[in-house]
Amino acid sequence: MNLYIRSAIIQTVLLLMTLAPAVSMLFFSINTVSANPDTTWSVSFRLNMTKAVNNNIFSPDSDHVYLVMDGIEPLKLVQGPGYTYSVSLFNQLDSGVVYSYKFRINDSVWETVNRTFTPKPGMVDVSMWWNDEAVNYTTFIVNMKYAVQYSLFDPSVDSVSIVGTMNTMQGSPKMNRIDTTLNYAYVYSLDPGSIQQYKYRINLGDSATGQMELLYKPDRIIRIPDTLLEVTNDFNNFNPAKRLMTFKCDMSYYIEAHHFNMAYDYLDIAGNFNGFGANDALFDTNGDTIYTLETYMDTTWIHQGPLEFKFRINGDWNSAELTGKPNRTYAFHDTVNLNPNIFTCFYNDLNPSIPTPPWAYNVDIQGLLIYKKFLSGIYSYENVNGIPEGVSSYRWLRSNNSLGLDATPIDSALKITYVVDTLDIGKWLVFEVTPKGVSGDSAIGKPVRAVSSNSVSAWDVGMGERSALISLVYPNPAYDYITIETGKQMDRVEILSYLGKTVLIKEDIGSTSVRLPVGHLPKGFYLLKATAKSGEWGVARMIRN
Repeated sequence: MNLYIRSAIIQTVLLLMTLAPAVSMLFFSINTVSANPDTTWSVSFRLNMTKAVNNNIFSPDSDHVYLVMDGIEPLKLVQGPGYTYSVSLFNQLDSGVVYSYKFRINDSVWETVNRTFTPKPGMVDVSMWWNDEAVNYTTFIVNMKYAVQYSLFDPSVDSVSIVGTMNTMQGSPKMNRIDTTLNYAYVYSLDPGSIQQYKYRINLGDSATGQMELLYKPDRIIRIPDTLLEVTNDFNNFNPAKRLMTFKCDMSYYIEAHHFNMAYDYLDIAGNFNGFGANDALFDTNGDTIYTLETYMDTTWIHQGPLEFKFRINGDWNSAELTGKPNRTYAFHDTVNLNPNIFTCFYNDLNPSIPTPPWAYNVDIQGLLIYKKFLSGIYSYENVNGIPEGVSSYRWLRSNNSLGLDATPIDSALKITYVVDTLDIGKWLVFEVTPKGVSGDSAIGKPVRAVSSNSVSAWDVGMGERSALISLVYPNPAYDYITIETGKQMDRVEILSYLGKTVLIKEDIGSTSVRLPVGHLPKGFYLLKATAKSGEWGVARMIRN
């Protein structure tokens, strides 16, 4: 129940706003009953622009979105993770007064929906999609067949609903019966990536005939994808034709080696029982780094098995375990004589108690990319077995492009440091490290490379002076946010990808410090470019972990 608060309130407000009657296109306060003298301490509007981006209505690189509300100057929303934009008001609205408002892209593109909001004292969060057009829908379906057989449910008089984080634990409206079946459905538009906990309930919780399923058992839990999804359950998980299957994957090694961030990454399973597409996510419900999935499978798998599957990080086959190796298999069996179906493993079969290769990460090149300048490779070393670093191997390469795909080794450049040569001018340099443990340890890690952010110049073009504008960048590596501090007031800050594409812009800063959201960016290296009001600019590097 500990995940129920924030997203549940947001989804409830969104549902109420969707059902609200249309109001006039004019922006004015309505229901002007005697206003409560108290004011709301804080209201935060959060707008998801994903659908607008997908439909080419909105470009995150160049467009802006504004909140337009009666009595307030239009407010520009600030970009956050996943094409979400937000703005907050503090003590600016009267409690008990209904305000109408809309969102606007730039100066001319308006929403066609009408919105209303009633402030109340305290901290309030309101979440919605641009024009109320969500990018995904999740259909929850519950099978009541066996609840009927055991006289728990009478379809002629009883109803069933969902109680969960998606509705502040207050319960959904009655679920809709599908044709003449005993399956009942309800559809939600939920934020992609959000984690929802829920149970099903017969009638109302305070009714004499009301009954919550799975009493004294954990809630159902699901991670919402960015696609259409059907979630099918049996009431109380009772179905004579199904058996419980439990998957457990130990992520301790990957977490300690900085290759799995518990705050941002997720783990799923792709197998022949779910079409290898996998909306089945595993969760660390006990805080022991062992990710678990409990799912009920048809008993036909007892005879048609075995189950075949692999675990994946972030639903990506490029980060799936056991690369180039066969799928994992499990012989699904009947659970007679208290013989449960449980599969347990370490992700990628990397057991911390067995000597395993070390990792190199946060690899980068430090120094000015100028002829005769001194460069140094930098990186972090990790070995979860506790084996310290030995004599790791280094080499420098040069490439004709910023991707380093055609990189060729530079003769005798086998140290962590390197002095830029005339042959490097106009080329991109590549630093490669192969991590090794101390002498006697046979485990050798995989080589990891970093490509220079720019090609090498023949002379100093002032990069050193320009870089000096930025005095501090922290935390670096970054997770949620990055803070940039400069010696002069900034007018504009850009974050550019390793390929030079602008991924975030912040303008009209007017300060020597700015905090930017980066949690929505893919992991990797980025270039920060700050521009002062005088036109002077500086650059720095950022690692998004």
